[in-house]
Amino acid sequence: MEIIMNLLLMLGGVAVFMFGMKQMSSGLERSAGSGIRNLFKKFNKNRVLNYGIGIGATALVQSSSATSIMTVGLAHANIVTVKQGAGFILGAKVGTTLTAFVFALSGISKGGFNMSYVFAAVAFVGVFIVFSTSNETLNKIAPFLIGFGMLFIGMEVMETAIGGADSTLSIELSKVFKYDIMQNPFLLIILGILFTGIIQSSTAATGVFIAFLTTGVINSVDQSFFLIMGANIGTCSDGIMASLTTNANGKRIALFHLLTSVIGALSFAIILIIFRTPVTSLFNGLFPGKPQFSLATYNLIYNSIYTLALLIFIDPIVDFITKVVKDKQEKLEEVSYIDERFLKTPAVAIEQALRELFDMATLAKENLDRSFASLINEDMSESKKIAEVEYRIDFLTNKLTSFFIKISSVTKFAGDEKLIGGLHHVTNDIERLGDYAVLLVKETSYMKENNVKFLEQTKEELNQIYGYISEMFDLGFDAFTTRRTENFKTISNIHKEIKKLISSTRNEHVLRLSSGMYPVEVSKSIYSVLFSLQRVSDHIVNIAFSVRSTTGSRTEAFQAIEKEKKKADSAEQSSSM
Repeated sequence: MEIIMNLLLMLGGVAVFMFGMKQMSSGLERSAGSGIRNLFKKFNKNRVLNYGIGIGATALVQSSSATSIMTVGLAHANIVTVKQGAGFILGAKVGTTLTAFVFALSGISKGGFNMSYVFAAVAFVGVFIVFSTSNETLNKIAPFLIGFGMLFIGMEVMETAIGGADSTLSIELSKVFKYDIMQNPFLLIILGILFTGIIQSSTAATGVFIAFLTTGVINSVDQSFFLIMGANIGTCSDGIMASLTTNANGKRIALFHLLTSVIGALSFAIILIIFRTPVTSLFNGLFPGKPQFSLATYNLIYNSIYTLALLIFIDPIVDFITKVVKDKQEKLEEVSYIDERFLKTPAVAIEQALRELFDMATLAKENLDRSFASLINEDMSESKKIAEVEYRIDFLTNKLTSFFIKISSVTKFAGDEKLIGGLHHVTNDIERLGDYAVLLVKETSYMKENNVKFLEQTKEELNQIYGYISEMFDLGFDAFTTRRTENFKTISNIHKEIKKLISSTRNEHVLRLSSGMYPVEVSKSIYSVLFSLQRVSDHIVNIAFSVRSTTGSRTEAFQAIEKEKKKADSAEQSSSM
């Protein structure tokens, strides 16, 4: 009965440890959101730099699974190439090894002092912050502190349940690892793969293996080496599952992750089998009585050496997996950037949604250009293309709206909530731009069917109006993408000029109508086109001013800018005193 009770307590310890791992990783993702976003922006053709970014990003969130899933999503969205993502994946393998050294510290104790107890108390600090303050910065850090402390509470519970090397449970569990079959390196690797695949975290698996080492369940440190190599392969399961619904590039990243992990494990397994005794003696000599540090050090050396070696051969490996995983023809109903995998890191999810929104705005402007050209040239040849693009704009509108709602449900930052609220309005404004493009081409169709034509003077006036609209769109889109306000006054002035020109064109039409230059039937078309152009300019203004107003209000935006200016002036005066 005692063994069963201790075994149940050990499983409870594992549960607390795994929950702490998830809480810590989640807390790190939230608190380091902007840092992760900036790291992802620095991807380039330099494989060594991407390798370093992989180490840095994974060190921030302490989850190679999270970063590998993110990379699969980025490759699927064509944000990074397979080669760039491959360098990142190799770096992520090294970044995730750092936590093992922290876990190893849990076994350090001297006299009445126990490092594990000190770390466990960090959870209380996190909980105290949550219940005692509303400070935004501190509350970002609190989930990480709680998770970090729970890791060591879980490890301490595991070690207490197992007892010392001479406890009943420890003796019974250690018997499993003393069987001859458990000396088989490949069986240990398979066990590491299965265990990590089940708990979905190589870092958590490492923590459990360290607990087994410190309590004497695993007596031979070389057995833990093979287990950790298996864990390195088992953690690929998350990326593989994530890639099942992606395009070819996402699948290539997942395959690269798996292939390189297998190559690294098999290579080092062969080396370790041949030099098992001297390698084991070396690590036992380096850390006498502290096998947990032997495992942490081996984990770092193993991942560093094989990933750096494979970094040299990244080109042929990427070429190979590109040939294995074939491209498929893209469908019209596909998103380019947004993916639910990014919701694990809201900062990155917002960045991806913005990219999708930028593309949608470009599609809307291109459709406006096509429809206006059709109107002026009395040409309906682009009508099919305009209809297809409008269909895609509507599709993206629905996808983005749904994605923004999902981001709102996972983000904890007030700033993100405000930004998402504004993006909802911007999405609607862009969708309306697409609608007016369709209205313009429908008006062109009506005019052709009824043999109604504009005079050259009217076309020149419309061209002048649309020229200002194009200029305003460029300035407004630049303001929206860069989040800067320098062009607001220029945009506002152009908008006023467009209104004057539209009013002038209406008045000119009345004069032309009175003088008999136009038949009465043309009035419907002229007024419809002018109304559409007026509304297009209004929506562009909304998009630009959304940078400082959730609803795109010009008044609110200028008021916000004025407040920012006064605040900056006040801060400058305070600093100079």
